[in-house]
Amino acid sequence: MDIKKTLLTQAMKLAQNPKVMEIAMNPKVMEVAMKAMAAKAEVTTAMHGATNSVARGLNLATRDEVKELRRTIRKLEDQLAASRAEAGEKP
Repeated sequence: MDIKKTLLTQAMKLAQNPKVMEIAMNPKVMEVAMKAMAAKAEVTTAMHGATNSVARGLNLATRDEVKELRRTIRKLEDQLAASRAEAGEKP
């Protein structure tokens, strides 16, 4: 945690440096940064797709399927609790 705090402090100092601000505002630097972010998103999407393909091939649940199952279970538990409460209210 201490390392994180130190890095954050140093990053803030660096961001306030006029030379760094000048470089960051350079259109070419901004374009490269945007391309890097887009590339990261593409890699993440490709990895997600590959992981899902492998999971399906091994007959495993994907992260998205597990999320959906948890949502469904939570919804059913809420409905069951409501039904039990309603039944308890009506003798």
